[in-house]
Amino acid sequence: MSSPAGSATGGTSEGPSSPPSPRGMSSQSSSNLPSPVGASSKSGTQIWSQDTDLSSSPTTALFSAPSPSALQDNTSQGTESSAHDSVIIVKEQKGKKRDSSSMPLFQAELWIKELTSMYDSRARERRRQIEEQEALASQLLRQRLSEEGKRSPDVEVHVRVPLEKEVPLTPVIEEPKSEEDKPEFPDLTEEMEAEVFRALTKGGNPHEVLSEGFGLSLTRKDLQTLSNLNWLNDEVINFYMNLLVERSKQPTLPSANTFNTFFYPKLRSSGYSAVRRWTKKMDIFAKDILLVPVHLGMHWCLSVVDFRKKSVTYFDSMGGSNDEACRILFDYLQQESRDKKGKELDTSGWSQRSKKPGEIPQQMNGSDCGMFTCKYADYITKDKPITFTQNHMPYFRRRMVWEILNHKLL
Repeated sequence: MSSPAGSATGGTSEGPSSPPSPRGMSSQSSSNLPSPVGASSKSGTQIWSQDTDLSSSPTTALFSAPSPSALQDNTSQGTESSAHDSVIIVKEQKGKKRDSSSMPLFQAELWIKELTSMYDSRARERRRQIEEQEALASQLLRQRLSEEGKRSPDVEVHVRVPLEKEVPLTPVIEEPKSEEDKPEFPDLTEEMEAEVFRALTKGGNPHEVLSEGFGLSLTRKDLQTLSNLNWLNDEVINFYMNLLVERSKQPTLPSANTFNTFFYPKLRSSGYSAVRRWTKKMDIFAKDILLVPVHLGMHWCLSVVDFRKKSVTYFDSMGGSNDEACRILFDYLQQESRDKKGKELDTSGWSQRSKKPGEIPQQMNGSDCGMFTCKYADYITKDKPITFTQNHMPYFRRRMVWEILNHKLL
């Protein structure tokens, strides 16, 4: 910007394209154009004046005052400032004083009001943009939650954890343990031991029925045959054999059938016709194994028909052999095939034998033959090698009481 002295000597002069700030204008000693600050400190208006008397031809001085739009941020600086400048032209006549009434006035309040209005408008626009973004974010959130609510149960769900790892939540299905995974001698818990003790207590009613199933009712007196060195009775053995048949329904085990303890004595004494109707509802040839408890008056043994191996085998815990029992059962199979199947049994490849003492565990007293008979059948129907000994019998007795009470084999 040129000073008044310069305008007196050289015609008109224009200020720079970028208007100076009001405070910068007031700091220039060569110009007597007041700043908005200076103007606001005086009453009303400021009259433009010139100290020197101009004698030359009329001159025109150009003064540029900043407008609020010139103070916009960098986003509006691309526009030409000259298009927004307020230009004040002061014409002076030589030797004539200016009329104060014709001088332009600069109103600070108007300038501030325009500046405030501009920034208020920008603030409102910014708030509107923020509200739009918030509304959009809220809409997207609702949409995502709605989609998650409709998600199919088959879809795998992931949970975000603090370590930024995706952990899939998959249903945990406990598969029943196979017989191979079960321990051979599972411990009886304190609760199980207490249940066994209550069943064997002599002070209880001996005729109280403690377990029912398979058409049998076992009383306290029946279960007490499992205590100490008592001989097992027919009801306990028959109930346990039926538990083995129930377990054999598992797909991983060989299927099995059983005759009760009265079958062999009847067959031996009266022949096939006496037991012909015992299999009216049972097909013995449809299973893998047929269990036949053998009671010899004072001693329990076991005969096993294995249709997979075509064998009839006799198990005696006192080392005895019984070829007669094997022959009687093999004859029974042939007659049963003719009667129920209407055809002769293919006898080729069949074997009949008694296990030798060194092949199977042997009892060391005169009381546990019934227990050995039951445990032979237990291991055979699991296709397991017979590995127990006489030392396991006290444990097996208590375990069998619990299994009969709960209809569940451990």
